[in-house]
Amino acid sequence: MSIQNYRGFSRDAKLVIVYSFMGWLGGNIAWFILPFYYSSLGMNFSKIGVLFSISTIFQASLLLASGQISVKLGYRRTILVAVGLFFIGRLLQVFVPQFWAFALASAIFGIGMALEGPALMSLLSEEVSEEKRHYLFSLNAALGTIGAALGMYLGGLLPKLLDGPNPYKMTLLFVALLIPIQGIFIFLVSPVLGREEKRLKLERELMVKILKFSLPSALIGLGAGVTIPYMGLWFNKRFGTSLESIGGLFALQQFIMGIGTFTLPMIADKFGSVKTIVGFNGSATALILMMPFSPTFPVAAFIYTIRTIFMNIVNPIWDAFMMRFFTKEERATALALRNLSWTATFGIGQLIGGRIFDLSLTMPFFITGGLYALSMITFWVLFAKED
Repeated sequence: MSIQNYRGFSRDAKLVIVYSFMGWLGGNIAWFILPFYYSSLGMNFSKIGVLFSISTIFQASLLLASGQISVKLGYRRTILVAVGLFFIGRLLQVFVPQFWAFALASAIFGIGMALEGPALMSLLSEEVSEEKRHYLFSLNAALGTIGAALGMYLGGLLPKLLDGPNPYKMTLLFVALLIPIQGIFIFLVSPVLGREEKRLKLERELMVKILKFSLPSALIGLGAGVTIPYMGLWFNKRFGTSLESIGGLFALQQFIMGIGTFTLPMIADKFGSVKTIVGFNGSATALILMMPFSPTFPVAAFIYTIRTIFMNIVNPIWDAFMMRFFTKEERATALALRNLSWTATFGIGQLIGGRIFDLSLTMPFFITGGLYALSMITFWVLFAKED
């Protein structure tokens, strides 16, 4: 296999990829800036963790049904509903800076993410043959990750450029204005799956397949929730690092990861998807355990950058590998339930992490590393023979 496999995708596939790029761009500006925005309003780690957890709780609750909802409404229409919810939630964060409004916005975002995720991956899956699916997924992830890099950079830069009593709020307003533009690209996509699709029966064999993917995802979600949402604040409190430096770091790691993602399908073709996933995620596990021992910001930044790249770069390989086990009718529901396992435990992890970070800036990393290691052992045991 070669770089030629990245050519020849359909018009609709390209529109979905542009939509993803815009979503990663705006979403990562917001993801980077929200902890600082909340902190500027006097919230501690625990309160921020509650707001983050509300989003994941609602996302997890709806993921039980979101796969079938997307089949009934059609993937494109489901994503458009999600875009509308994202816009409403972002406006609440900007114009009603109260805890109850932030909580409501978090709930709205959770619902939107539950609807969007499975529908988007299922829509993309229909645009390519099985042989080239991991190339399309990797292209989507690579360009999305480059969008995330730009988002992280702008998240650190825009508060310095925008005037006003709270530049974080103005940055979020900029993000809100990007959402309707993003929605235009998915609106132009041709509908793929409509109301005529039959209702999926969750039989024992199907549930066993879903559970095999859900267990390692749940362990990763729990571990990630404990530390990842708080990394920007951790760098700031541990080393006194400026917002611009943190944003630049996050942007750099996303950009490198985006470029590197193009090579992953070729690595997976050579070594197999399972070995590729376990190799990269296992290396990331060792690196997260090293984070508390970092003596300076540059050392911590280097370790965290490599860790993030190794942990996330294989996500499209994981998704494409999973698609091999499910039929067209099963994919949206399978993805939704797999995402449910990650999201539910991620929400629990956020609550735990917020409380632990208020007590210690070290312990959360050991918890995350242990859970990551257990996830990779589980994944290897379940799928080692499938390569």
